[in-house]
Amino acid sequence: MSKKFFVTWLASAFLFAGQPGAAQENPQPVDQSRLPSILEKTAEYCERLMGMALNFVCLETIKETDFNLREKAAAKLYPQSTATSIKAGGDLASTSSKRNVYKYDYQMIKMGEDFKEKRTLLEENGNKKKQENVDLKTMRMSAKFLVFGPVGFLSRSWQADFNYEIIGTDKVGEKPALVVRASPKEPREENNNFGKIWIDEKDSSILRIEWEPQSLPDFQPVVPSGIGELKRKASWVVTYDVVKNGVRFPGQQTIRETFFTPVGRTHTKYLADYTYSKYRFFTVETEVKIK
Repeated sequence: MSKKFFVTWLASAFLFAGQPGAAQENPQPVDQSRLPSILEKTAEYCERLMGMALNFVCLETIKETDFNLREKAAAKLYPQSTATSIKAGGDLASTSSKRNVYKYDYQMIKMGEDFKEKRTLLEENGNKKKQENVDLKTMRMSAKFLVFGPVGFLSRSWQADFNYEIIGTDKVGEKPALVVRASPKEPREENNNFGKIWIDEKDSSILRIEWEPQSLPDFQPVVPSGIGELKRKASWVVTYDVVKNGVRFPGQQTIRETFFTPVGRTHTKYLADYTYSKYRFFTVETEVKIK
C-alpha cells in the first residue's frame, strides 16, 4: 500500500469549526507508557483495513446551513443593555441563511492499491434526481476516502512522521475510548494533518477522528472585521460507528465554522451534518495475495 494513502481534502475558500465530541483531556500529566503498545495495535488495525478488498454502497445524506452574518455595533444590537452588561466592541447578527439537503448513493471500491468512489445524486432540496458520477454540490469543503481516515495517522508507514500523545479518555456512544493527539513532526505538503483520535480500548479500532484547524491550508484563527478581531475555530469530526468484519465505516460527519466576537458571543457561520446509512456490503474481505 502506498504511503500516500490518506484522507484527501478538497479545499474551498472557507474553513470550518466546532467542538462536537470533544475529548475529556486530563488536567494532570498522563502516563504515556502505554503509547507504544497502542500504536502497535492501531497499526495492525490499519494494516487490516488497507489489506481488505472493499465494495460497498450507502446512502449519504447531507444537511448544510450557511448563515449570512452582518457586523453591527454592540450598542445598536443590544439597546437595553448597560455598559457593564456587555463588553465594548461589536457583534454579529444572522440576517438570513442558505440551506441545502442532498441525498447521494455513495459507492466505495478498493481492489489492491486501486480505489475509487462514485456518487449518484438522488435528491436535492426535496427534488428527485438521478444524476450519476457527480461531485459533491456542497457549499464548502469536502473530503475523499473517509473510510481510510485512520491510515493517514496510524499506519506503520506514517507513524514515523508523527508525534503522538495520550491526552485523556472519553466515550463514543457507550464505548470507552482512549484519546490520542497526532501532529506532524515537521511541516509537509502532503498529509500535513493534525488531529485527535478516539481509540476503542478493547480492540484498538478507531471510533472517531477530529481533524484540527492546522490540517487545513491557510487557516486563519483570527479574522479582522469592522467590529474588531473575530476569533475563529474549526474542526472536522468523523465518527466510525458502522462495523463489518472487524472494520469500522463512517456513520456521521460534522463540519462547523464558528466566530467569537468582541462582546463575547458565539455565532455559527456554517454547519453541515453528514449521515451514512443503509449500507450494502458486496465485498469486505482480506485480499488474496499470490507471490
